Amino acid sequence: MQNGAGSENFLDQKEFFKNNYDYRKSFVETKLTTFTKKKMEKDQDSRKWQPILNQFEIEIIKKNITSKIEFKIASYNLLSPILLNENFYLYENLDQNYLNWKFRRANLLKEIEHINADIYCFQEMDENEYKYFFKRKLSIMGFHSIYKKRSNLKVDGCCIAFRKNIFDLEKKICVDFFMPGIDILNRENVGIILLLKFKPKFSSSLISFQHEPKILCVATTHLLFNPKRGDTKIAQLQLLLANIDRVAYKKSKLMENKLISEYHPVILCGDFNFSNESKIYEFLIKAKLENFKFLNRSNLSGQKTDFKTFLPIGKNVLPKCLGVTDQSQFKYEVDSRNLRLLFDKNNLNRQKMIDISFGSDSISHCFNFKSVYSHFDQTGLPEITTCVNDFKKSVDFIFFHSNDNCEKSNFEESVRESNKLYLLEKYELFNENDGKNLFIPNEIYSSDHFMIAAKFFLT
Repeated sequence: MQNGAGSENFLDQKEFFKNNYDYRKSFVETKLTTFTKKKMEKDQDSRKWQPILNQFEIEIIKKNITSKIEFKIASYNLLSPILLNENFYLYENLDQNYLNWKFRRANLLKEIEHINADIYCFQEMDENEYKYFFKRKLSIMGFHSIYKKRSNLKVDGCCIAFRKNIFDLEKKICVDFFMPGIDILNRENVGIILLLKFKPKFSSSLISFQHEPKILCVATTHLLFNPKRGDTKIAQLQLLLANIDRVAYKKSKLMENKLISEYHPVILCGDFNFSNESKIYEFLIKAKLENFKFLNRSNLSGQKTDFKTFLPIGKNVLPKCLGVTDQSQFKYEVDSRNLRLLFDKNNLNRQKMIDISFGSDSISHCFNFKSVYSHFDQTGLPEITTCVNDFKKSVDFIFFHSNDNCEKSNFEESVRESNKLYLLEKYELFNENDGKNLFIPNEIYSSDHFMIAAKFFLT
């Protein structure tokens, strides 16, 4: 769902929908070519897992690491039934049978069960649907779930569910991006951050007692949709990253005369409402965005190109009163770490402290994120994660961080390190050409987004 899109009168839409069923049915049947129908008939089985590591690399891991853990994570924007109704004009040409919430809910649950993940991150999950349906269903499937509703009168929110027999919940933080009186944070979006510890049978029983337990930080969010408010999306992202920083932080150490922060492995996923070609994506992957004050906020997210309107950010993204630095960290957290460094007898160079700044021309963060998806398939065509009318792009992502993510040239040397994430497989996506003949929700896919998923090794 394009969260924040305009709406029309629902009763008028419902009447139009009812009176034009034959027209819509013929429209969809005309659009669905024979090729697409055949493709969709097998799509329940055709979206396969694509290997990332080759067999040689897998054997290296098996040979060198005795305490590896394999797990699967999935992220899915479910398309809130209330948001669908409020923005019905986006779906009025689709088959009514497949828009019915009871049908969609049952179909979504089938998809969730089929992927058989160990961790699920959901967006656009209605609060009542969570309370009276998904929470119970997920519990029956063996999951503990955490839910955060969007603030004010919004009805949907985010959810993370994890297998109770694999993980213990160490810490949770629900992040509300809405802050009254702060214009750049005047939208009701949210995030969830969990620190999960693998149960002893998956970690300490595999290794000697001297080793620390296996910990994983998982976060999900659904950022603002509005294509013209790229500044707000960066502000929301910085606030989320600052909270991930305080949850996933382990320690700081001196390397090559530089202070380096170490973190637990992090997986960040969700509906980000920016494209992989955007400056915001660049900020997340490259960990830095320079001269951001001169960037056009209307084009920052890459959803639409607007050459007519130039609205530079022209100021600090986040006000200093929030205490979030240009490095996307809370100042009080950095002050606390610096104090510990000052009294650390192993820190011989007491002048070395963690640097922070406010109001500079650059923003950054401390993570080395990589994307599970390359955003182009094997033929070079762009992959898509959402399909709403003519808008067919990748806006849903799974990013992962582990300290010193290795390049494959150093693979054999690096696998001996502990607490590293290795991407094993990804769940394939449709490409841009497929999207020309895909109209969702339909009888197979019951959202206007596609589920994304990945398999990891944690060493």
